[in-house]
Amino acid sequence: MVDPAPAARRLIRVVIAVSASLSLVLGVVGAASAVRWVQLRDVGIDQGSFSRAVPTDSPVPPTSRCSQHACNYLLLGSDSRAGLPIDEQHQFGTNQDIGGTIRTDTIMLVHTDPALEKAIVLSFPRDLWVDIPGRGWNKINAAFEGGLQGGGPQLMANTIANLTGLPVDHYLYVDLAGFQHVVDTLGGVELCIPQYEVNTPGWLMQHTGGGGETKIYYGEVGHVADPNTGLDVVPGCHHLDGYQALAYVRTRSLPCDAIPDFSRIGRQQQFLRAVINQMLRPAELAKAPTLVQPVLANLHRDRGFLPGDLVYLVGQLRGLTTGNVEFRTVPGGAGMEGTQSVVLMDPAARQIFAAIRDGKQLGSLGTQLVNTPPSEANTTVEVIDRGAGGAADDVEALLANSGFDVSPGIVSGPAPAGVTRSAIVFAPGQDAYANVVGGYFPSLPLIQSPKLHGPPVVVVVTATYHAAPPTSASTCPAPG
Repeated sequence: MVDPAPAARRLIRVVIAVSASLSLVLGVVGAASAVRWVQLRDVGIDQGSFSRAVPTDSPVPPTSRCSQHACNYLLLGSDSRAGLPIDEQHQFGTNQDIGGTIRTDTIMLVHTDPALEKAIVLSFPRDLWVDIPGRGWNKINAAFEGGLQGGGPQLMANTIANLTGLPVDHYLYVDLAGFQHVVDTLGGVELCIPQYEVNTPGWLMQHTGGGGETKIYYGEVGHVADPNTGLDVVPGCHHLDGYQALAYVRTRSLPCDAIPDFSRIGRQQQFLRAVINQMLRPAELAKAPTLVQPVLANLHRDRGFLPGDLVYLVGQLRGLTTGNVEFRTVPGGAGMEGTQSVVLMDPAARQIFAAIRDGKQLGSLGTQLVNTPPSEANTTVEVIDRGAGGAADDVEALLANSGFDVSPGIVSGPAPAGVTRSAIVFAPGQDAYANVVGGYFPSLPLIQSPKLHGPPVVVVVTATYHAAPPTSASTCPAPG
């Protein structure tokens, strides 16, 4: 007889996830009602003009509610030092020190489609070589040089609309100080960092003004550090405040960063999924109503992006723990344009744009980048509990705090044939994803199994499982 426990557990998890998501949305609505929508309408609103960006020579699609039709939201994070404390400006430089222009380190397009009941988060490498309308060819982050007051959001939206063939309906923008404040408003973020990123003791390179570099010696043993961002933690699971969270998502100088900007995109996606995983926990849901106004106050948005739209976007992002949100990156490879090192877009990117536009499945498109392991955010992992009790819960919690997609949950079904002990089991061709999981469980063997169907990777947890300390040896996960 088939054990009904796996199906029952899945159903319970779905009910909990849906209930939690509904509570989150209702909590936001309730808070908005309490302070009145009219009071929130101007919180975080930019004074500059912004109109829906439509691809050149394309008919303008009719304007409609995002709760009824597909919409695209542009999420922008800049390197602007405005608002940082004086000591941090001394540490990381002022806007004048970085050239006086404002460029975007983070460029994401969030596509929501009520008909498909899912969202897609598409990241763009900041050095992607594109045609900027009215400016000519340049790195894509140059489209934001004018900043909020100089038409940066509109030019960036026009650039992405022409590149992808997708209209851009709204934008959200956050600078370095705003990001720190948002994380601190959330009470910090749980995040696990693997041992293979350790780079101390030793000499680390710090960038200086004018493109130079200087060496800084870190004497602490076993730290993950980057003098360019202020990152300085030990491997393992941490409750990061705004400063360290910002340092982690900005770093691009760690030992396994073969292509720094690609690795940074992976961390940004990992962090975003970890945040949402955290926010859907019951204890965090209870705080949701009090977070609306302070979070909005640290973001910038176009005037047409109403609080009601934000509520709907939160509702769409609820699927992060149930597999309804997919993370992708525009694929490309290193190239040169004159004396500039740039990212040249891979033709496969056109398939991603077309699939989003036509409402089709993406498959594995955009999940792996050149010489870069897959991000935890698009690595789906199931936990198989083989009499491990609370250890299986601990394993899933570590995966969730590491930014993995844990939507398959914990099941009590049998382990794949031939697997009799705790192990990381992966399907043929999924070794790149298994390698990423292995970085967080260095004591577990990796076993390929042709009998594995469904999730590409599972962690089998038996009664003899013991978590390895965060200082256990591990190596950089191999890219796909």
